Amino acid sequence: MTHLALPPQATQVGLAVDVAAFAMHGGELRVLLVQRGELPHARDWALPGGFVQPGEELHEAALRELRTETTVQLEPRHLEQFYTFGEVGRDPRGRIVSVAHLAVLPHGTVSVSGGGHTLGAEWLNAHRPPQLAFDHQTILTRALLRLQLRLEYANLALEFLPDTFTLPELQTVYEAILNRQLDKRNFRKRLLAQGILTPSGERRSGVGRPAQLYRRAKNVRVAAL
Repeated sequence: MTHLALPPQATQVGLAVDVAAFAMHGGELRVLLVQRGELPHARDWALPGGFVQPGEELHEAALRELRTETTVQLEPRHLEQFYTFGEVGRDPRGRIVSVAHLAVLPHGTVSVSGGGHTLGAEWLNAHRPPQLAFDHQTILTRALLRLQLRLEYANLALEFLPDTFTLPELQTVYEAILNRQLDKRNFRKRLLAQGILTPSGERRSGVGRPAQLYRRAKNVRVAAL
């Protein structure tokens, strides 16, 4: 039997996770960022993340870092791995490979504050973030592209909304993620034709005519890509 030996100067690689967590706030798509409290990049903004512990599954590490660094105790409505970042030089501490996760947190304000070694945590505009540490701008950009793709093929927009919602509220989610306005008539026609929504039988009072409320149709879930 042939045994393959490691070369004399084999590279030691660290394994980490980073989380691009999104939510809707005031009609705006926001991403959860933390302000680092330690070198490298002390005081810079970054995505929540850290090293994977021995024996820990990747999704468990992502949830742990989210809780530890931002004090978010709510489970994401959606969590998925979407890309692995392993470019040489992406981290000044050494060769570190990060498995990036995309998360969607429940609609509305989710209270956050800095935890662990962070100085703070905030929900900030996902399309206009501050300068980010490491290669986290690249990670965020790819996460946004993934989110936009999921809109068209996986019903992910519904994860940003409460159980019942109006069509204008759903259109706001699409526009916030795509970062552009959509034609109201074409949007409604296309969404209703897909069969992913069903009228709830309720209406919401407001200015003008009460708005029809919709909910996710039975058996409609976020599809895998």
